[in-house]
Formats: sequence, C-alpha cells, structure tokens
Amino acid sequence: MKTTYHEFYKNFSCIANLCPDSCCKEWDVVVDDDSYIKYKNATGSFGDKLRSVMTIDQDGDRIFTLNNNRCPFWNKDMLCDIYINLGENALCETCKRFPRIHLNYSSFEEKILSLACPEALRLMLAKGAMQKLVTAENNTEDEPCDYDTYVIELLLNVRQKIFAVLSNDRLGIFDCLNQIYGLCLSVQSQLDECKYNAEVDFSQNAFLASCQNTIKLLLSLDIMTDEWRNLLNKASKYQPSESDKKAFERYISKYEYEYKNLMYYYIFRYFLNSIDSYDVMQCFDLMSLAVKSAYILQLFLFANGGELTLNQRHRVIGLYSKEVEHSYENIEFLTSN
Repeated sequence: MKTTYHEFYKNFSCIANLCPDSCCKEWDVVVDDDSYIKYKNATGSFGDKLRSVMTIDQDGDRIFTLNNNRCPFWNKDMLCDIYINLGENALCETCKRFPRIHLNYSSFEEKILSLACPEALRLMLAKGAMQKLVTAENNTEDEPCDYDTYVIELLLNVRQKIFAVLSNDRLGIFDCLNQIYGLCLSVQSQLDECKYNAEVDFSQNAFLASCQNTIKLLLSLDIMTDEWRNLLNKASKYQPSESDKKAFERYISKYEYEYKNLMYYYIFRYFLNSIDSYDVMQCFDLMSLAVKSAYILQLFLFANGGELTLNQRHRVIGLYSKEVEHSYENIEFLTSN
C-alpha cells in the first residue's frame, strides 16, 4: 500500500513542556482497552492512582477524570507522569497518536497532523510546507475497496486541480476560494448528474458583511475553553470600519500563504471523505468557515491592538481547530445543517 504525507509529518516531535498550549488540558483522554489492561495491572502507588482516576463518561468511553481541566498525570513541570513512570509504550493510543491523523482509503493511505497542536500548526503554516508531498510504499497490503473506483479517481483528479490553484502565487485568498468553489461545484454536478450554476461572492466585503452571523454561529457551538469564549464575545461587539479592512488587507497580504495552507489542510484531510457522502460541498463549507473565522478574528485582533503577531495569527487558527474541528458534536452540527 502507498502512503502519502508531507515532509513536515516526519519532522514533527512533541516539544513537551515547551508547548504554549497542551493536549493534556481541557480535552478528555480516552483510555483504550489495551491501555486499560496495563493500567489495571500496574503496581505500587502509581498503579493505585491510575485506577483511581479512570471513569466512564456519558458516551460510554473510559476516560481520566480531569483535575482543574488538566489530565491528572500532567505534572507541575508540564510533563507526563505516565511517560516518566511507565515509559512511552504505556501511553494510551490517544496520547501516542496525537496530533497524527491517519486516513485510510483501502488501496492507499494518507497522513497529516492536527492544527490543534501548536508545534504541528507551526510546521504546517510555514511557507511552501503543504506543497512538499512524499509518497512511499509501506508493508501493509491493500484492502478490498468498497467504493466506486471511478469516483475516487474523479475526486483525486479534482483535488490535484485544487492544489494547483493553491500553489499559484498570483492568486490571493479570495481568488483561491472562488476557484475552489467552482471546482467543487463542478464535481458535485457530476456526482449528482445535474448542472449547478450557483454563484457565490468570495471577497473581503462579502466575508465581512456576514461577520456577525459567523461569530453568532461559533458562539452557538459547544465551547470548551474560556479563552475561545472570551475572544468570540469580544469580537461579537466589533464591526470593522473601511479603514480597518484596508489596513488589514495590506497587512495580511504578506501572510496569504498561511491561509492557502489552511485551505490545503482542509482539502487534504476532508475532500476524499466525499467517497462516502458524495457531498463535496460539505468539505468546501467546512474549509470556508475555518478560513472566514480566522480572517474575521484576526482582523478583530489586528484592529483592536494595532498590530498582529505570528503567535496571535497561529493561536486563532489553533483554537478554532481545537474548539470546532476536534469536537464531534460541532462537526456533526455543521455538516447536518
């Protein structure tokens, strides 16, 4: 079987206590069955602690009980006590894998990192990072395909066209969105065997005309962190002026590659899911909401502070991924409406 990933995938390494955020806080840690057996049989006082903090959540998953929104094994030095006491192999699958995402399409597989991890996000938003793909053979045999091979080839071909759009340095953020929308609509027409001619205006003015509705939508979703809620609440009271729009447009023109990489990430991760749903526009809608949210919130921070740092730009995108993309409830809501 062939595996495709970006060069940065193999360069990723957890930076542990140097991380500006942590996957050891706010999120529930699901304990898989194999790890549960290890923890159940662990000896000494550490084994007693492992067993004392495991519980079953409302979804029936076995999890660690958080302590002040922190994993109980994330110590004061911001390091993992399970790793320290039992070794890397004792980590549960959730902690071993994150932020690595494995996408299996039976006859081939792809790998990507999660934008919710600050170090992974740093690697993925670097200029040109998304254009450096590697394809290699692995030792896994192909699995029987239970999908239409014609459709997967159609999706792969259109995806390459989208990647070509995003690789074009002459195209700006909104040019890319317009062209990607047209390509998605075209393949949706083929899948549905009917002609769609809907036109949507992707421009700065169109984005910002509905900025309050976008913030309202984000506030209506499940929210995990006070940081995200506070940012949205402050942004909900902001209406960009013409001077703010022009100033931000000049500023962000130097970092349009970050938005293109964000689009690339969503297309790489979600576009081929259409082999099951036959709904290409679902992927486009998820991508465009992520881009629109980043643009609006970065504009707000820029106008509010008079400038915008790299850390602020990245934090907005990372928080969105953590709060929206990594919430099953939020993604289910967005894809069913």
